[in-house]
Amino acid sequence: MSAEGLHITGVGAVSPAGWSAPDLQRVVKEGTALSVTNCVRPKGDRPWECQVRTVPPAPPEKQVRHPRFRRVSPISRYAASACLEALKDAGFDTPPPRLGILFVMMNGCVNYTGRFYQEVLDNPAQASPLIFPETVFNAPASHIAALLGADGAVSTIIGNANAIMEALDMAAVWLRCGVCDHCLVVGAEECDWLSAEALSYYHEDHVASEGAGALLVSLEGKGQRLQQITGPLAYHSWRERGEKVEQLATAASILIDDRTGIAKHDAAEQAAWSSMTFASIHSPKKILGESMGASAALQLVLATLESREQNAPVAVSMPGSNAAAYACVVA
Repeated sequence: MSAEGLHITGVGAVSPAGWSAPDLQRVVKEGTALSVTNCVRPKGDRPWECQVRTVPPAPPEKQVRHPRFRRVSPISRYAASACLEALKDAGFDTPPPRLGILFVMMNGCVNYTGRFYQEVLDNPAQASPLIFPETVFNAPASHIAALLGADGAVSTIIGNANAIMEALDMAAVWLRCGVCDHCLVVGAEECDWLSAEALSYYHEDHVASEGAGALLVSLEGKGQRLQQITGPLAYHSWRERGEKVEQLATAASILIDDRTGIAKHDAAEQAAWSSMTFASIHSPKKILGESMGASAALQLVLATLESREQNAPVAVSMPGSNAAAYACVVA
């Protein structure tokens, strides 16, 4: 992949652990699963509990003050906070010139989408035109570009939970072609009853989550680098997925895997990495839940922090669920 060798110069995160990347690292390393709440349907009853882990209220210093953010979906607020933290982490008090943005998501602005189409069903003549722009997939990227005054390319990628690897590949192409000098790659998701309930159909123990992980990448810098990228290893069935996951195992000091704590779904990944020895293994999804479009981004943020702190290579396992498997080393 083109992303091989990219420098990760800054990281930021918002998750059920809190509104910063250090909060994410601290909670995952503590290893105690965060509490869950039952996600309530807006209409009708559900004969089972649908468990979620949501982002706590933002502290005052994390509130984004910009005209665009008076009326935005939570996904935009999470992503904006993560991006601002990543820029600050890289040493930028103000956004650098020639800044590109690549936004990754799976579900998108589901809260406003649900609200708008409910208005359409209830009374089409009264459906708010102010809400409709927030239903489009590219809305969060647009808001962040306006907030940062980004003058580089801005785009959105819709994909699997590990689609951030494709975004990093595109970021590398942009950087090498001179489209931008720095690129923010952010994966984000917001929780709502419909996506949370859909996840529970795959297994009753799945816990839907939300948040955002941002990586500021460039061709040069002092940050950690993406190395030994494996993938994309495409598959079309659960059986093929198990075969591809076997090829992900990579030597490193630390492993950040994709396991959820559901044995049926974790078996292939557990088998693939069992032949390797690691000083420590972290499973963010066991602690935070399944944040879908944000999950691999949060894994990579955590890997960057661990590699900095331990001065060691960190393997990241991203097998995905319905398209392709990836792994990489952050070192």
